[in-house]
Amino acid sequence: RTMSMNIDRPKVWRHSLIRVYLALEKLEENPTPLFSRLDITLEDLLAKDYWLDAEAFERLLVETSTLVKRKDFGLYVGECVAPLGGSPLSWAMALSETPIKAIKRYADFATLINPAWRAQVKVHGNEHVLTTWASADQTLLKIKPFQEDMLMSSLLTMSQHLLPSNAGHAGVELTQKQPDDPTAWYERFGEKIIWAAPAPKMRWKSSDLQGFRLNSNEDLAQAHEVLLRQQLVQDGSMSVKLRVESELTAMLLGGSITQQCIAENLGIEVRTLQRNLKAEGTSFRELQAEARKDQAVNQLRRNTPIGRISHELGYTDQSAFSKAFKKWFGVSPANYFKAAKPY
Repeated sequence: RTMSMNIDRPKVWRHSLIRVYLALEKLEENPTPLFSRLDITLEDLLAKDYWLDAEAFERLLVETSTLVKRKDFGLYVGECVAPLGGSPLSWAMALSETPIKAIKRYADFATLINPAWRAQVKVHGNEHVLTTWASADQTLLKIKPFQEDMLMSSLLTMSQHLLPSNAGHAGVELTQKQPDDPTAWYERFGEKIIWAAPAPKMRWKSSDLQGFRLNSNEDLAQAHEVLLRQQLVQDGSMSVKLRVESELTAMLLGGSITQQCIAENLGIEVRTLQRNLKAEGTSFRELQAEARKDQAVNQLRRNTPIGRISHELGYTDQSAFSKAFKKWFGVSPANYFKAAKPY
């Protein structure tokens, strides 16, 4: 008795249900009667292609909150139960070379957690901001408070595992109104909370996201990312952004790449490509720059000569590449790993 994610109504990943189940057990409550009342069985929780209707999931959270007498139950789940289990996304993030790479991977593959979720990472001043929202058929959906609490608390837990011990998030924005007693929210997120915001957001100092993680393995992280992309292809839910990124990664070392070339490979018009990327909060130029940055670092990690990297990425000469690289990262290619601060 499983449900496919290729449906019109928003659905929630089975692991979100498992987290609620485990949170109840941590609070010494028996979750079976509640789950049975909502017609959710253990077989459902173990079925890899099981998805629950988002409205039913919200009812589950509301009833669970009533059962345990905790209005902050969503915060508790996000804090006390591993957000992504042993999924490829969990491993891709955990093995990421830097925190910002892990957070960008979360944003890219958020639809594998909930098909209605979208996320993007942007730089604002000296901060990186992760914005999340929900949509179906290009219509924005309101994120219910309990699900927002669980989502943002989970993001905080993930970032705490990724960041150095002396760093943390810089603030959050929540779409819900401030509760009558917001103590639990301030204890979880700190004092910098913006209530009744247009979209849920979490902010970090950009400098805190750049350090190299000593327990990372970027090659394995990229291998898990391949699995994630394959899963999206199988589900028929890969975004235009990810499709363009895949094309850029495959073609980048061949030299100059144009929008026309990418559009033809995707079987769409250039204007359609531009319109779809704009709807996803990005552009071809941004994606091309990010692909070049990632490929440059990947090649440096493999000790590829700088002259060869600049040629393969389509730069006229090594000095042009070095200038672009320094603009991206603040250091020359030769000093990139030397300047890194591992933790």
